Amino acid sequence: MILLALATAACGSSQPAELPKGFTALDGPEYTLGYPSDWKRLEVGGGQGAQGRAGTGGLAPQAAVGRGAASANLDQTVEGFKTDQRVRRSGWKVVKEEPYHLDGAKGAKLIEATYREVSGASPTPVRTIDVLVQTDKGVALDLFLRAPDADFDRARLREVLDTFRLQ
Repeated sequence: MILLALATAACGSSQPAELPKGFTALDGPEYTLGYPSDWKRLEVGGGQGAQGRAGTGGLAPQAAVGRGAASANLDQTVEGFKTDQRVRRSGWKVVKEEPYHLDGAKGAKLIEATYREVSGASPTPVRTIDVLVQTDKGVALDLFLRAPDADFDRARLREVLDTFRLQ
């Protein structure tokens, strides 16, 4: 009986995440995550997510998931992602890159980065976390979390990350 209880507890990460207080669930194809309840839902280019109110530099915190067919292995996908970000984002720099454990994933990599958003009168430092995932079913996902660096912790994006699960 004790072994059964321990085995059940060890499998807890494959269960839907318990949402933090004040969060709403977003269920997508192959995934689920939670986001602060006062954010607005987004549906953009085949992906979905949520966005908070504008903060530092007029930028809103965002949490979104993009989805498509896995067309390369995870290492190639990560290298392509980093190349694209360096071209598109001013001063884009990786501050953390590590394997990410996600039940049901063939592989996943977390990339935390910073860049300068130059859309306003002066550049706004921004922090992002992307979790690039490939599933056993050949699906590629990108969990994208972004906020002005000054607002990142207040936006609760690390809590959003903790709710991300594959279904």
